[in-house]
Amino acid sequence: MVVLSLGVAAQPAAADHTLNCTPMGDPACRDLAPVVECIWDNGDGTSTISWGYQNPTTHVLRIDVGAKNKLSPGGDDQGQPTLFPPGTETNAFVTTVSGTSRTWTLGNNKVSTAASTPACLTKPVSVVGSLPALLLGAALLLAVALPVLARRTERLGAAA
Repeated sequence: MVVLSLGVAAQPAAADHTLNCTPMGDPACRDLAPVVECIWDNGDGTSTISWGYQNPTTHVLRIDVGAKNKLSPGGDDQGQPTLFPPGTETNAFVTTVSGTSRTWTLGNNKVSTAASTPACLTKPVSVVGSLPALLLGAALLLAVALPVLARRTERLGAAA
């Protein structure tokens, strides 16, 4: 089964507004919690980890990559989101790492992979998707839509 994600995420209607949590000044920012969903053994000494988060507020929270939004070991920016809509988001992003150890610090909370992290049933793919997947999806959409629009234009021209 092939799943194509165009990387378009709708903003939830329940969100009042975006709060900047990079300085962690607003009390609403303190309960944002990272979640490690599962880990997939790639069979080559690397693992792919699926990450999610829980935002119990009614606000979209923003935490820039840095001290309060980083993965370690490695560079702070490993593809994690910086905007966190309300609710629970599973499979928000994935990382592929050497070994199985990784920690995500998000706001005042952190989560690490551990021996108890469940194995993924299938290799996780980020919900955001990749640029090649986005371009392929756009090309397929155009390939289908353009002939349909051309036929409609021809019919309208013939009817006038």
